[in-house]
Amino acid sequence: MRISGTATTFGRFGLAGLAGLMLSGAALAQDQKARTYVYASQLQGHPYLLDSLLGMDYAEQKFGVTVEPLGPQGWDPVAGAEAVEQAIARIPDGIITTLWEAGAVPGIRRAMEQGIPVVVIEAVTEDNGGALTFIGLDNYAAGEDTARELIARGGDSGKLAISGNWGASNTDAKVQGLTDYLAAHSKWEVVGRVDDKATTSTAIDAAKTLFNTYPDVTAVVGLDSSSGSGICLAAEELEKDITDLTVIVHDREDAVLECIADGVIDASIINKTALQAYLAVQMLEAYHNQDVGLAAVPISADNAAATVNPFPQAVFMGTEVIDQQNVEQFMRANLPTY
Repeated sequence: MRISGTATTFGRFGLAGLAGLMLSGAALAQDQKARTYVYASQLQGHPYLLDSLLGMDYAEQKFGVTVEPLGPQGWDPVAGAEAVEQAIARIPDGIITTLWEAGAVPGIRRAMEQGIPVVVIEAVTEDNGGALTFIGLDNYAAGEDTARELIARGGDSGKLAISGNWGASNTDAKVQGLTDYLAAHSKWEVVGRVDDKATTSTAIDAAKTLFNTYPDVTAVVGLDSSSGSGICLAAEELEKDITDLTVIVHDREDAVLECIADGVIDASIINKTALQAYLAVQMLEAYHNQDVGLAAVPISADNAAATVNPFPQAVFMGTEVIDQQNVEQFMRANLPTY
């Protein structure tokens, strides 16, 4: 895990209500009651979010709070932004959300202005709406990690095709990190890309297009949570043996883990999604709990008066690698429940 204080628009409180937000009497009075947070985001029904929900369940148990999920089941940026507005109307003790794209930024800013703290997880745009902090991957660095894994397993040259959810902030950063690193440290040639929209059915079709359009590839990389399932299931439907390809994907859907166990996918680069979700709740608890003292850390004589955000601008999880050696430890059936 890496904590960053890089000066960007992350965590910048361009809000009239900053002083009242940071140490308001209302916030401190809430120390004595069980708090309710809302996890407002799109893709609530996506398998990828199961690990975030597991982390929130763990946080509920540890902190004695309630986290209520709210938002569309699938990829729907408009409904995802509306979920933030709906969360504000509930007047919760805090909101956790995602910024795969910028639609929810106005809602985040509105929540902060109304004294409702917001933590962004998973993905973030350049303008994060003045949220307390971002917790998730440094997605550019995750792309570099993907390139390193590709070179380690597939050598320093070959023809590569990439599947991803283009236009999503995290995927776009990953592909930039991947291609920059390959250009600087290898002779890999990126011959094509397909857009899988981060849904399994579309990812299967996208991977079929990839295999049919680029038959001479020596490696395939999938950069979002559905890419790996799409690549593996498309190969199965096409009755195509891809075990001679180097296949590096992201995230840990059940189909991906099974394909790793079977030797079809070489490795998956994962975010610690349960950890980022747990830390989001922990940050909101630190915001409310005067005894923790985070808001009063002596960055200045008076952080509220100085409009200083005492929270880290970003907390980066770093990546882990799943392969045949450790895949059993990540199988859903082997994980705890709360």
